[in-house]
Amino acid sequence: MENKTKISSCLCHTIVDWRKQATVKQWIFIIFGAIIVVAVILALCGTFSKTAHKLSQEFYGEEIGHNGLRYKYGEHIYDPETNDVLVDSIQWLFVAEGDSIGILAKNNHRAYINLNTAQLITPLAYDKAWMFSCDRGVMVRQDTVFIFRRDGSIVNQEGFKYARQYEMVFYHNKLIINNDNDLKGMIDTAANWVLPPVYSKIEVEYQHKLYNTKVDEQCVVYDYDLDTILMGNWKRVDVDWSEGIIVTENNGIQHLFDYKGKLIYEVVFKEIEELSYKTTRKDANDNDIYEETECLVYVDYNNKKGLMDKHFHVLTPPLFSSIEAQTKHVFFAQFGDYYDKFGTLIDDHGKPIR
Repeated sequence: MENKTKISSCLCHTIVDWRKQATVKQWIFIIFGAIIVVAVILALCGTFSKTAHKLSQEFYGEEIGHNGLRYKYGEHIYDPETNDVLVDSIQWLFVAEGDSIGILAKNNHRAYINLNTAQLITPLAYDKAWMFSCDRGVMVRQDTVFIFRRDGSIVNQEGFKYARQYEMVFYHNKLIINNDNDLKGMIDTAANWVLPPVYSKIEVEYQHKLYNTKVDEQCVVYDYDLDTILMGNWKRVDVDWSEGIIVTENNGIQHLFDYKGKLIYEVVFKEIEELSYKTTRKDANDNDIYEETECLVYVDYNNKKGLMDKHFHVLTPPLFSSIEAQTKHVFFAQFGDYYDKFGTLIDDHGKPIR
């Protein structure tokens, strides 16, 4: 009888434990199922949101300005609140990030447009247009360049002659203008010349806030306030993005200045290479034997090459695209690049061989 009682008691405990385990399993199943249901709902919501956004874009287009207007590419500007098409038959619309003024192209003409109201702030009568910068826009009609304020008024009523300039965007309140002779000058936001149009080169160096210019034989580097950093009758000036300003003399010698115009090194080279030539002899494995010459090749900042001796004395200016040793004392120095190469023979003193 006692054994039966023990067996019955064990059986009861087993059933209770099984029920407990079954309950735990049920709860795990319920929780897991709930997680799956929530994930499916979220996925459906995301899909619906994306679908709705896509349908909205297809029907209304991208939102522009700050008043909820929408632009459908190549078609129209639409107000979803009033269901009105505000501007139709649009070829394209340029919208600069964060700006409320865009460029409208329609009927092969250009105008500036207020993206908040879809109202034109200039007539649709211009042939080329560039984005607003420094509160100034630039447009071209026929062969004349006009400068615009943000209210659409013209700064320079007479305009400047348009010389097929590719980019006309104000930067640091200044704009580079070309003339018919391919000479360049610079105007301010009032359309006054701050540098007259006599320069053969005006390049903006954005990282170090410099203007690299050349007029006749004179190179001038200005800062953004047009204070002179460097000036001289040099062949060229290059502004390196990381090291400084490279000045090239007419004889090819190059100097390194810092960005404030202070001389760092009197003479600089980009690379120096040894020169060897192929002899008429072979080694034991029938390979060509090469021997070094008494000269070196130096490479300047602009990747032009010149000849120097073993004592590092420069023998020729850096005029060549390559220099190859023909014998120990004769070198073929090439001009030009790729398929347009031609050259001359020079000796180990840098003198032409005639």
